[in-house]
Amino acid sequence: MSVQSIAHVGNYSYLPAVLKENQDGWYIEYYAQNPQTGEMKRFRTRMNKAVKRFAKKSDAKKYCLDVVARLNCKLLDGWNPFFEGEDSRLYVTLTDVSELYLKEMKKELRPDTMRSYSTYANMLLSWVNAREPGLFSSLFNSAKATRFLDYIYNERNVSARTWNNYLKMSRAFFNWAVTKGYAKENPFNKFSLKKKEKKERTTIDADTRKRISVYLEGKPFLLVCMLVYHSLIRPKEIRNLRIQDIDLRNHSIKVAGEIAKNHNTRFCAISPQIESLIESLGLMKYPQNYYIFSDVETMSPGSKKLYDAKFTKEWDKLRKALGLPSTMQLYSFRDTGIWNMLKSHVDDLSVMQHADHSSLDITTIYANHYDPNLVKIINENTPEF
Repeated sequence: MSVQSIAHVGNYSYLPAVLKENQDGWYIEYYAQNPQTGEMKRFRTRMNKAVKRFAKKSDAKKYCLDVVARLNCKLLDGWNPFFEGEDSRLYVTLTDVSELYLKEMKKELRPDTMRSYSTYANMLLSWVNAREPGLFSSLFNSAKATRFLDYIYNERNVSARTWNNYLKMSRAFFNWAVTKGYAKENPFNKFSLKKKEKKERTTIDADTRKRISVYLEGKPFLLVCMLVYHSLIRPKEIRNLRIQDIDLRNHSIKVAGEIAKNHNTRFCAISPQIESLIESLGLMKYPQNYYIFSDVETMSPGSKKLYDAKFTKEWDKLRKALGLPSTMQLYSFRDTGIWNMLKSHVDDLSVMQHADHSSLDITTIYANHYDPNLVKIINENTPEF
């Protein structure tokens, strides 16, 4: 076998077919790479029966050479004799399948979600390639899935919530692989989600909100806090808001479907306090296509949106300055806003729509937050025995 004449198609190699003759007659010979072992195997096809159909040897040879040409075209197009009876996609590496998956998902997912999927894919491939480089997606079985999930939970020491997210992404990836023919079954379907720990967030009482308001007076980050609290806009959504989304005439701000967590366009109410702060910050003087929060230092509007962790860093700085507990997080404003609306007898359906929840069940969960004034409220409103 001549190494120089070996051809390569994708991830496998072959030696083109040739017509040969020996004492037993003509035969076609070629080599193809075994997709599992990587070794080259010789294949021979005897042409004696076909040759007998021709009266002239020249016609028989012409026919055989035509078979050789057609066989080489098949090999060049990626056909492999080892795939007979099976889809050749089952022999595509997990790395290549992952690239195809992310390329397709990029058309469907928001940038923030896409980053999570890319991080997951990189982690999976890093784990797999450190153990079995070039593994076919179809050979990633439930045993490997078990070890991978154990690695995430025990060695990376993630929370149950994060582990559940990785399991969901694993299921989604392999469901896609099965649908596209790159795997025969989903190795992650046998696993159940772990019981989530309760979110370690507490509501932010009125006195604390007042302290925060005084501390942030005149600063753009105060607007971020207000939008999370009153307008119930998620911090990740706020980073994507532009000046053109603000509608002072109708006292609302638009959260477009392409930046919303649940992909639903909604119009969130903005309070007089928020409108007053928008005016004092002079936001409406900026170009309409500017992001509301852009500059890394001042958080003033600009053509580029802030990096992911900016709001978190600003909140950590504020929390330390005011001595707030770690359970009070920026997202706690949203919890508090929903909780206060429910306590103020705003109907559940309106709160659900305003909060962009997928069901009332999710909304009513917020009614169970701990109320620091609960004892006082009960004592003042319960009739005597």
